[in-house]
Amino acid sequence: IIVIIFLTLLISFPLIKRIKSKETCCGTEKVKVKHKKLKNIAGNYRLRIDGMHCKNCEKKITDAINRIEGLACKVSLEKKEAIVSYEEEPMKEAVIKLLGDMDFLATEI
Repeated sequence: IIVIIFLTLLISFPLIKRIKSKETCCGTEKVKVKHKKLKNIAGNYRLRIDGMHCKNCEKKITDAINRIEGLACKVSLEKKEAIVSYEEEPMKEAVIKLLGDMDFLATEI
């Protein structure tokens, strides 16, 4: 019985440590996502994004798309999608390629 208890504690310790830590699955601290606002939105489109695991993934995608002039996005980890707003050019292919280069699979919905 003592051996079983010891093995249970040994196995569960890393899991408990992970739950209590401030790190995400990607190995960084938990982050807050900042959203960008456009002045004159011409339209928007939705992308399905596979490969997101945590808020850090959501932040990486949001930051990458928001760095592109004329684009802003809101990424939902729960829905596994991004809504990309644009002022002039949608640049769908460029965004999909950018996310692919970041090891995410994006497809237009």
